[in-house]
Amino acid sequence: MKLKLLFFLIIVYVIAGFGWWSYSLIKFSNNEYKLKLQLLEKDKLSSAWKMVEVGKLNQFVSSQADTVVVNDVKFSADIEQMNLFLSKVFHDRFILIVNKGKYPVATVEINPETVKKLQKELRLKKRSFAIEAILLTLLIATGIFGVYYSVSIVFDLNKQQNNFLLSVTHELKTPIAAIKLIGETMLKRKLPPEKQEELLGVILDNTTRLEDMTENMLTAMQMESNKYNIKKEELNLSEILENVKHNFALKNNMLGEIEEHISFYGDPVLLKMTINNLVENAIKYSDNKPVELNLYEANDHIIIEVKDQGIGIDPSQRKKIFKRFYRIQDEETRETKGSGLGLFIVKQAVEKHKGKIIISDNTPSGTVFTLQFKALD
Repeated sequence: MKLKLLFFLIIVYVIAGFGWWSYSLIKFSNNEYKLKLQLLEKDKLSSAWKMVEVGKLNQFVSSQADTVVVNDVKFSADIEQMNLFLSKVFHDRFILIVNKGKYPVATVEINPETVKKLQKELRLKKRSFAIEAILLTLLIATGIFGVYYSVSIVFDLNKQQNNFLLSVTHELKTPIAAIKLIGETMLKRKLPPEKQEELLGVILDNTTRLEDMTENMLTAMQMESNKYNIKKEELNLSEILENVKHNFALKNNMLGEIEEHISFYGDPVLLKMTINNLVENAIKYSDNKPVELNLYEANDHIIIEVKDQGIGIDPSQRKKIFKRFYRIQDEETRETKGSGLGLFIVKQAVEKHKGKIIISDNTPSGTVFTLQFKALD
């Protein structure tokens, strides 16, 4: 929250700074325009007296000459020559207005085209300043947002890694403590054979749990670095799913239909790990309610469905859950076990087999994970 506030204040500061800069430049342009108009007014008076000076020297005299009054000064001049002089010497900035009377009275005025040119120049400057300010603001705001996005990713990754470390610590601690306690018990006490067999079974279960977690971590790291060597072969997918269903049926009610003799070309270890992760997640997040595992062929595709009756997954989270280390809840408050690597492996495995994964809502509650693979010809 503090990070967001900091970047928000920076963006507001940048926008305010460029806004003030644009306002200052536009105000300067307005003042420049007014100053140029004032200079034109002064030059207008100078041009009139310059014309009087030249006219008194009889430089405007011709066969068309007449007595002309300029600034209450009379002299003989040709109006056309006066206009030519005014245009040439003062670069069309002024025009000559002649009022007929006993004597033609000539008045120098600012050329309207000159004023229009100044106004157009002012509009172009204002537009240029505004566009520059907007573009620079957008560029800097984009840069700041890019930095914020990068920093957010680093913070999120750091949080996910911390959660992962907490999770792995918990996941390792529980089976290790159980194995240690059973070992100490078996050393200190002479137990009946049936009890020893029971405790050895618990040791094997916890060892398998540690092995599965280690395998998940190793596979995830190999996939992340593109070092996992997928070994595809023709396999009986129905048999793999039946084994998974049988193994999980020992600790949870497993439902669903698995069609027989469905063959697929893929990595048996990776596919088994994928189904294991999906079913294990379904059991964890559905409070040990029945989980449905289906396998069938439809429209030249092999379909695998894992349905649970749990809490469901919010649509806004459905893309994020496949990220490495991602957990929907904070590690300190969550009740479910896991390392945040299971669904990452599922996504990678499905993509390596050119498949597709779809998440949808189950009825009346829960989630459906659907895997689609191209069937063998």
